[in-house]
Amino acid sequence: MKKYIELLFYISFGAGMAFGTSSFTMMSGLFEITTTIWVVIAICLSGLLCMLISSSVSEMASMYPSSPGIRTYLKVAFGNRVSLELVYLYLIFMVLIAGVESYMFALVAKAIFPNVSSYVVVLGLLAFTITINLLGWELPRGMQIITTFLLIVGIIILGIIGVIHTPAGTVRLVQDSGDTLQQLKLLPAAIIMAVFLFTGFEWVTLLGFSPKSYERRIPLSMPLAILTNVIAYSVFVFAMSYQLPREIIAGEPHAPQIPFFKHMLGNYGVYIAGGFSLLAVISTFNAGIMGGSRLIYVLTREGNLPKWCATMSLRTGAPIGGIIVLGSMATISSLLVVRYHIEILAAVIGSTIVSFVYAFFMWARLRLEKSQPNSKRGFRTPVPVWIQWAIIVIMPLMGILSLFSQVGSMYQPVAGLLIFTVFATILARWSWTRTSNQELIRRQARENA
Repeated sequence: MKKYIELLFYISFGAGMAFGTSSFTMMSGLFEITTTIWVVIAICLSGLLCMLISSSVSEMASMYPSSPGIRTYLKVAFGNRVSLELVYLYLIFMVLIAGVESYMFALVAKAIFPNVSSYVVVLGLLAFTITINLLGWELPRGMQIITTFLLIVGIIILGIIGVIHTPAGTVRLVQDSGDTLQQLKLLPAAIIMAVFLFTGFEWVTLLGFSPKSYERRIPLSMPLAILTNVIAYSVFVFAMSYQLPREIIAGEPHAPQIPFFKHMLGNYGVYIAGGFSLLAVISTFNAGIMGGSRLIYVLTREGNLPKWCATMSLRTGAPIGGIIVLGSMATISSLLVVRYHIEILAAVIGSTIVSFVYAFFMWARLRLEKSQPNSKRGFRTPVPVWIQWAIIVIMPLMGILSLFSQVGSMYQPVAGLLIFTVFATILARWSWTRTSNQELIRRQARENA
């Protein structure tokens, strides 16, 4: 019985980590560039891609159980400098998503309480999340399972109701199919944008109860979590298209759950939207801050960041330094998103960053297979090598293509990605120089001794 509860916890963590309030934002963004059927196709294909990637992640996790995944896998496969740049890009992605997540929750809060300031909601949410992390509080495993269950099942049930109770919905769906050739051209960009809907599934590799968990339960949990979200997202997309015109789903602000629930349930629907948004933000935001702060702690312990970033609470063991660093950056990101309404821009750039990181995950697995063929692996990916290479090549290309897919903002996503890449490169260079100097000082000290 315990092993099934353990598996259920892993599934709920992976699904809950990915399904945040910003997921509704990305669904709205997908409707900007394509139509209902193609949005669902993009979600399904993106989910399949993530399942294939999770198989490579599972193999590396079985080689290095309970390690700080992204840093360990990439460092062993590509060396310190490449790994550092990718890790910093991944942390930038987390900061961007924190901005989108908090802003979208603020929009829902304003729909319920019109007079409240978005800045107050955003700062309050961040202050609450940072505080509970500083205190070392984490959601109990049972609470994680319950909140994710309520979120996913509730979305699916209300989505089905939304489809059933709209007699004219089928007509709208057919009319909204769009020009097939044009939609096919946009599909690669939509797929990479949809990857955003599943990011975070890999964080479960940090939570294994024992080394045995990495042989079967964690490798099984990731594709099941992704499949769970594919079903939930697809049902909700169909339901929105049956209930609302496309221009409302893709309109400003990018919070389609508000008009959807309001159209279905009247004024009470706004409160339902608020409840679902609260469930979505609880696990995603809290787990993201905690996971990212631990990654910062690992980087600091290696000497890549100033020592104060590794400050730990002696009472709770919480990584205080990392929480403050990541929380501060998330606050800046959130305020910028609120001020300039750049939630879709931030999400698209984040999706492109993740497309590169995930491609490097698969490449890391292939390099480790070649450099460490005899290392113990509790799990081996069944994905053929040629498919792995195809994903390695295709994902970054589709990520770049998605930057040019946004209506009215062709150059901003490209400029944003370049700025963040340069920033990550500077940080990686600074960290590499820092650790090299420290190693030189230690070597000279040993020689002098």
